[in-house]
Amino acid sequence: MNSSISRFTQMGDWIFEVKMVRALRVKKYGEPYTALATLTANGESMYIDSQLTRENDDFSRKDFLTFYKFCQALEMKNVIYDKVKNGVRHPRVVDIVENVKPSPIVRLVK
Repeated sequence: MNSSISRFTQMGDWIFEVKMVRALRVKKYGEPYTALATLTANGESMYIDSQLTRENDDFSRKDFLTFYKFCQALEMKNVIYDKVKNGVRHPRVVDIVENVKPSPIVRLVK
């Protein structure tokens, strides 16, 4: 897989923008998948809108790191999702460190 994926592709007088992605957890396309998620791009943020699994297992840290790498390749600045724990939603925002420009350090001196 490429290290960088373009969100924008121009063909003729049209520019195509990736806004929504369906992700499937499966070794080979066409085989039955064990999980799926829908991601929506909005500006420099990627929202993980839904996460469903076949076996009622949770999305793992390994799953999230794969999503992180995908969003990094699209040059997103952060990933936003809800983590559900004990039936309660907890919103999460994770910065993609490599794509966030560092804030300048300001020092006040006399």
